[in-house]
Amino acid sequence: LILTPIIVLISTGGFDTTFLAIEAVNPAHFDMFKGATFIGIISLMGWGLGYFGQPHILARFMAADSVKSIANARRISMTWMILCLAGTCAVGFFGIAYFSAHPDLAGPVTENHERVFIELAKILFNPWIAGVLLSAILAAVMSTLSCQLLVCSSALTEDFYKSFLRKNASQQELVWV
Repeated sequence: LILTPIIVLISTGGFDTTFLAIEAVNPAHFDMFKGATFIGIISLMGWGLGYFGQPHILARFMAADSVKSIANARRISMTWMILCLAGTCAVGFFGIAYFSAHPDLAGPVTENHERVFIELAKILFNPWIAGVLLSAILAAVMSTLSCQLLVCSSALTEDFYKSFLRKNASQQELVWV
C-alpha cells in the first residue's frame, strides 16, 4: 500500500501528469466533500474513529507484555495505520489516472472498483513481487479473522459459559471451552 502508489505515479508520469489525467476524467474527484451530506460526514467520522475500538485491534494491545510497551506500540501502530490508509487512498486515486491512460486494462476495475490494488499489482510488478503483494491481502484478512475468532471465543466463554452455565468454572476449563 506504500509501494504501489509510488510505482503508479512513476508509470503515469509523475504528480503533474497524474493529477491532470485525474482532472481530465472528472474534476470533481478533487472535491472530497462533493455530494456529502451532514449525516454522511458524521457516519464517516464514526467509522474512522470507531476503528480504534474494534475488538481485533484492542486484543493486540491487551496482549502487550507490560504497560510500558503500550505507548511505543501505540506510536508504531498509529504511524503504520496512517501510512497504510494514505496508501490505500492513493492507490485508488492514482488508479483513476492509470486506468484512464490504459482503458484496455480497466475491465476488471470497471466491473468492480475494489479490485484497483489487485489489478495494479498484477500489471505493474514482476509476478513474484505481485504474488507477495497479493498474499499480503490474504495475510491481513487472516490476521483480522484470527483476532476476531479469539475475541468471539473469549466473549462466549467468559460472558456466556461462565456467567450462565458454570459460574465456578476453573481457568483450565474455560481454556478448554
